[in-house]
Amino acid sequence: MNSNVAVWTMIRNEDYFLKLWVSYYGQFIPRENMFILVDGADSILPDGLEGCQIITFPKGKVGPGWDKKRWEFLSHFASALTARFDLVVGGDVDELIVLEPQFGDDPFAHILAETTAPVISPFAIELVHRVDVEAPLDQSRPVLAQRAFGRINMWYSKPCIIRVPIQWSLGQHFSTHPELHLSQKLFLFHLRYVDHDMLMRRQNLRKAHVSDADGALVKDVAGVGWQQEANQISDFLHSFVTHGQPVETNFGFGPLRKRMYREWEEGRGGFWKHARVHRMTTYRIPERLRAAF
Repeated sequence: MNSNVAVWTMIRNEDYFLKLWVSYYGQFIPRENMFILVDGADSILPDGLEGCQIITFPKGKVGPGWDKKRWEFLSHFASALTARFDLVVGGDVDELIVLEPQFGDDPFAHILAETTAPVISPFAIELVHRVDVEAPLDQSRPVLAQRAFGRINMWYSKPCIIRVPIQWSLGQHFSTHPELHLSQKLFLFHLRYVDHDMLMRRQNLRKAHVSDADGALVKDVAGVGWQQEANQISDFLHSFVTHGQPVETNFGFGPLRKRMYREWEEGRGGFWKHARVHRMTTYRIPERLRAAF
């Protein structure tokens, strides 16, 4: 177990993804090194979190700039952990970092042994529920035994693995760290679109959280992902079917990796950004990765 690694996430009323997050990362680090930040004492938590560091905050007041302030706070929190731990990893609860199996199954041991980079970005794969060929998710079974397809969305190649203090942009997508270290051996799997029905329930909760008592969206409260109607998200998920059959690939994505470096630049507010490529093409996940979780 990696006793000098910390992982963190912030949640509100999460069940399935939080249990999966704890189960997955609990293979590699002691539970006392897992920090679950809870937004509001009224948030419902699942069973099975024994041993984790559960820190409950008063529910954040939703208003203009709410999510920006939340990520400013999370930047400070994660940065503080770097004073105690050799490696700090975290972000949204529906994101999991996976090591290429040929290099082992423990991403943290690999990072500690193989690189000294102060900030690391894994290559992002967004899992997609291909509703035309895949059944609803059975939560009692491994995810990748049921989901065989992903898409490219570089928005989620986040600078989420840190050894030094950092400041993230809203959503953690970019940071003030001026160097890009895009790992050749680590993937970040984004699971938001892993199941249609789960997505609908979760989106309704997210939208309600950034709406007022009359159901109207609060202006400038968070990114567009929080504000969409459930039917918009459903239509988006179904649209992957119309973009053709999945493509076979070895998941190297060399040209895209080179493009991310080529388009690396400093943006507004001092946040450094790589290419923001997102595609509707779905790619079949190689068998070598499908035992990860």
